[in-house]
Amino acid sequence: MKFDIEGRIRNMRLPDGRTALLYAVYEAVMNGIQAIEERLAETSDGPPGAISVKVSKNSDSAIEDVVIHDNGIGLNERHLESFNICDTMEKAQIGGRGVGRLVWLKAFKRIDVRSTYRLDGCNHSLSFRFRPELDDSREDLTRLASQDTTQGTTISLLDAKEEDKKLSMALLARSLCHHFFPFFIAGSMPQLIVRMGKREVNVGQYLSTRLSVERSEDVHVSDAIGLVNITHVYVDPKIARELSNSILLTAQGRVVQSIEIEKKFALKGLENKKAYACVIRGAFLDERVDQERTSFKAREDEIEAIKDAALASAESFLSFHIEGIRTEQKRLVVNLLEEHPQLAISVDNVDAYVAELSPSMSDEDIAKTLFTLLYRHEKKVRAQIRRMEHDEPEPRPGADTAVEMLLQKVSDDAKLRLAEYTIKRHQIIQIARSMLKYSDPKKRSYELERSIHEFICPMGKMLSSKNYSEHNLWLIDDLLSYYQFFASDKTLSSLGIKGENKEPDLLFLNPFGFRREGTNDPVVIIEFKRPGDETLSSDPIDQVLGYIEKLRGKTVRDIDGEIMNEIGQTTPFECIVICDLSEGAKSKLRRSVAQHPTPDGLGFYGFSPNHNASIRVISYKKLFRDAELRNKSFFDHLGLLPEDVNRSISASLSRNPIDIDDPVTDS
Repeated sequence: MKFDIEGRIRNMRLPDGRTALLYAVYEAVMNGIQAIEERLAETSDGPPGAISVKVSKNSDSAIEDVVIHDNGIGLNERHLESFNICDTMEKAQIGGRGVGRLVWLKAFKRIDVRSTYRLDGCNHSLSFRFRPELDDSREDLTRLASQDTTQGTTISLLDAKEEDKKLSMALLARSLCHHFFPFFIAGSMPQLIVRMGKREVNVGQYLSTRLSVERSEDVHVSDAIGLVNITHVYVDPKIARELSNSILLTAQGRVVQSIEIEKKFALKGLENKKAYACVIRGAFLDERVDQERTSFKAREDEIEAIKDAALASAESFLSFHIEGIRTEQKRLVVNLLEEHPQLAISVDNVDAYVAELSPSMSDEDIAKTLFTLLYRHEKKVRAQIRRMEHDEPEPRPGADTAVEMLLQKVSDDAKLRLAEYTIKRHQIIQIARSMLKYSDPKKRSYELERSIHEFICPMGKMLSSKNYSEHNLWLIDDLLSYYQFFASDKTLSSLGIKGENKEPDLLFLNPFGFRREGTNDPVVIIEFKRPGDETLSSDPIDQVLGYIEKLRGKTVRDIDGEIMNEIGQTTPFECIVICDLSEGAKSKLRRSVAQHPTPDGLGFYGFSPNHNASIRVISYKKLFRDAELRNKSFFDHLGLLPEDVNRSISASLSRNPIDIDDPVTDS
């Protein structure tokens, strides 16, 4: 009775094309491994195990034939008989299923077999063509006394029939490394030589220089599954993509499934530049691999339990690598919370939060997660507020507590947003401080006065308290932002004072945010001088007093002609001069109205009775230092951030304090 070979092959879950060619080679090599193991088990005499794979190509560089030879025990009567029966249990104890040879017919049109075996102290040879569709699959079986001195079997896979028959030496060698990886790491793989044209590769030697077995352990998964062996290996990432950074579930010495874990443990960043492989072996897997050895006949939860055990073991083995990642992730989280304190709403403890992150998460991934958590938190708070608004005003147990908790949430959120605001201010102060250094170190020249002016308040504009986001006047004094009207580098004529083209740097009117008729609210004038100006080329005290004289008794109007202020003869003025307090500047100031040094010695002050004007002179460095101290004090009182972040931000806000005696700008 003929065997339905084509139907049987169709029912086998095997890939097509080039992969089918590889599986055919795998089966022949596996037969060779088992034959060698059996020979060496019978006697230690004889040569060490060796398998050769010779590939022949046609003129189009496509695979034609593959010949696999081993020096195993050979096809004695017992093995020869099993060759004639599919689904034999002849090799069941070592993982054989008796159907592997059908894979050859999936990829090749003709299979020839030649073998030398030992019987009664003599070597015998046989040959046949393998045709499993016949009653006797060993067509033209021929026996004869052998002249060969060594045992072994040669499988000739002839006339490849798959369309995709291109196979390079590198791909074949890497594929053999991957498929038989468990044998290689166990040290039980016979010598394996691949020949293709004039090229020859010893696969074992190739792999041995690219593989390092680090640790092996037995792990109990469950009572049903029992023990599995887990081996941790470092490999050259180039030898086989499937080996790189994967968990390898193996059965009967072969890799059945590869599970990628590169992203989970960020394995591209291994310090040794190697790839990692976690090899899983065990009786449970050997017994449940399917006949094609492409999957397991086990429940999904059983395979998942083995994967979980492998992941736990891998995480333990990779702990040093993961700790390095955690350290970097903690730095990223702290930096994010420094930059955006409002994100801390989801982080009570940085270490605990980082411990829950996947090692593969980048700074962008972590940021997206934190911003998503913030969005969800705010969405939840808004929903709670809406529900509270629509609830009937009936007394309910715990209602006051719920309101208090919600109020606390909103209050904490607001404080975190204010904390973020202080961080932004710190960054602005850092930029401002950088402007005090040489703009051209070779020429030892500084930023122009207008650069500082433009940074603190845009020039050539009339502004109001509504334009809070357009300036950084808080660097000088937060109260300046609340003046109803201020002009930056505008001529007095543009303010309604005819014929006067003088341009005060900054002029402020109406400190309470609106004009109070019949009152004498002070007018503020600010004058900037260029950083590094050693001798104050123009007298700033004389300048501000000159502006007062031009303004006295005048009506100031805005750009639309609306009266902003009527400056009377008794209207007080507050004048602030900002400059570098070089020795030349100090000498000039000591001869001016503002000749009195401040108690801290970092500025000058004075009063001009004739102008009803108080005058303060402060250095840029003191200006920015005081702004930083105010900012840090405000941040410290907010609290709420995780301790690690608080320490880091506090250190950052205190870093590089402004040295009043820094010789860069003060001589």
